[in-house]
Amino acid sequence: MADAPTRAQRAAALDEKRRRLEDLKKRRNLRDEDTSKQKPAANLDEYIDGLLSASAAGMLSASGEEPGQVQQASPRATSTESANREKADASPQLTNIATTPQATLQKQIEVFTISTQTVPDEFIDIPDVEEEEAVERSEKQHVDQRNGASEAAEADELERQPVVLPIESVRKDVASEAFVSFINTASKKVERMLGAPMMDDLLADYVGASDRNKEQKSSDESRFISSRQIFECANWTPGRDVTDIDWSLLHRDLFLSTHQMPTSTTGGNAFMGSTAVSSVSFNETSSSSMTPRTGELQSDGLALIWSLTMPSRPEHIFTCGSPVTCGRFHPTEPTLVIGGCESGQIVVWDTRAGRLPVQKSSLMSVVGASIKGHTHPIGFMDAIEGGLGLVTSSSDGRVNYWSLANLREPADSVQISDSVSCFAIVPESEVLLVGDDFGSLYTVQSSSQSTNQRSSRKQVRKLETMDTAGNNFGHYGMVNSLSTKALKKGAAIRVAALSKGFLRGSGGLTLSCSVDWTVKLWAPAYSETPLLSMVSHSYDYMSDVKWCPTHPSVFATASSNGTLGLWNLTKSLEEPLTGPEGIVIEPDAMSGRGLNKLRWSSDGRRIAVSSGDQVHVLNMTEEVIRPKGDEDTRLMNQLVARGLLNRQ
Repeated sequence: MADAPTRAQRAAALDEKRRRLEDLKKRRNLRDEDTSKQKPAANLDEYIDGLLSASAAGMLSASGEEPGQVQQASPRATSTESANREKADASPQLTNIATTPQATLQKQIEVFTISTQTVPDEFIDIPDVEEEEAVERSEKQHVDQRNGASEAAEADELERQPVVLPIESVRKDVASEAFVSFINTASKKVERMLGAPMMDDLLADYVGASDRNKEQKSSDESRFISSRQIFECANWTPGRDVTDIDWSLLHRDLFLSTHQMPTSTTGGNAFMGSTAVSSVSFNETSSSSMTPRTGELQSDGLALIWSLTMPSRPEHIFTCGSPVTCGRFHPTEPTLVIGGCESGQIVVWDTRAGRLPVQKSSLMSVVGASIKGHTHPIGFMDAIEGGLGLVTSSSDGRVNYWSLANLREPADSVQISDSVSCFAIVPESEVLLVGDDFGSLYTVQSSSQSTNQRSSRKQVRKLETMDTAGNNFGHYGMVNSLSTKALKKGAAIRVAALSKGFLRGSGGLTLSCSVDWTVKLWAPAYSETPLLSMVSHSYDYMSDVKWCPTHPSVFATASSNGTLGLWNLTKSLEEPLTGPEGIVIEPDAMSGRGLNKLRWSSDGRRIAVSSGDQVHVLNMTEEVIRPKGDEDTRLMNQLVARGLLNRQ
């Protein structure tokens, strides 16, 4: 609201306005009086008649007529009576003049502009008070904007000028959590972008590009492997041997590797049964961070999640207080990873919660007179019951059944023998095929699940590998690996097709490998003795064997001499596709870096093979993984034709 001086000014302006209006009225009245005294202007009609008379007189003089006649018509044309009646009653003399051809009257049109000249009003424009305030606000905003723009320009100029921070400030900023998180996230995105072209062929290091292995590759190796890549991290993996590999079922470009304790800390005095983690507490370090905390590099256990686009750094890093002997991705929760430790404990990591485990099983639990849980190192684990259950085995011969909803203690337990070295699950019936340190094989009926109840009795049966003459056709040493065929998607399993818990036909064929240099083919639905025994040409023990998940007659073997073997039983039962020398993966096998684990991806296009503290990922060609025709029938016909199998 305006103040008192403003109102006074406004009242004075209004008085001045009234005074000027009165003066203006007086001046207009004076002009009107002067105009009325002047002689009135002639009538327009009379003016036109005069013009016409003057024109007519001129034309008559030019044509020879007497001027008197024109003078006689003039008074009639200039009469003060109505112009229309005078024109109608004009004399014959004027009519004759108008109709005479020599005196044609030409019309003239004159345009008059009538305007009135007045004295301009001299009113004082008195703006409204609210309008004045609005104008003041607008001007203030413009001033503020100009000032703000100038200040922003000055700030930008100051930002462009480099400022040298003190060393203490630099160290503080670099060590801050926000800076570390930014560097980890940004660098990982950049590495993924740089590694994206590798995903075109899934790997970038093509066969023959490495000078170190160039002389040791066979000329036919490119028929089976299109590319390869080595995955290792300079900060975390050196000196830590790989113990297990697993591919993610949800993200095809991710795989898991578990590792032993560093070789520098391994010794005879190391306590192998140390607890996996003393306590489960909040973990401040993100699993995606590459920066180790104090003592983490010397942690006994390590599990890493790798992406195919980043061979030099893992996606997630997990640590544990006990060496991790095996690991699996959670079958239903993509953010969870399950690990088995040398302490006998099962640990669970969460990619959202940091590096330390978020859950662990009890170190030992006693129920009645029996001891549940593992008291010896866990060697193998796998999921059952459609991802709802878990099976683990330890070196003391115990097999435990767990519910993934409760890993504090096992739901059931069974003692197989004095030792268990490996096992495999038959997907059709969830029967366990178990191998021990002495070369024997056992079958264990998997737990049957009804309404929140589990069977407390397990039927354990040993496969009789001796004939009536006492000849042993089984393994003569520790069974290192067993492999059953994956269940085909959409395949309908009939109970009549099962025999002793195994499928009849090629779907029930299983593989085993041992330190006795052999790989054996079994058909437990038909016979308890092996159908075929394949011996390593180099007489090195076979560390792992796995069926191809997409080709029914192809499997891969890993040897302690650092070579990978690929077999196709429909083409040959005696020789592998890769020849007797195989594919050289680790040329320094004599230094103790032989192959110890292999794992096919779910689509069969890649094989991950571990050698020491490195993981080699091989991209397979279509010749290896693509079936040609009905391979199942061809394989069974070949086994029957060779007399190795009796379908009756």
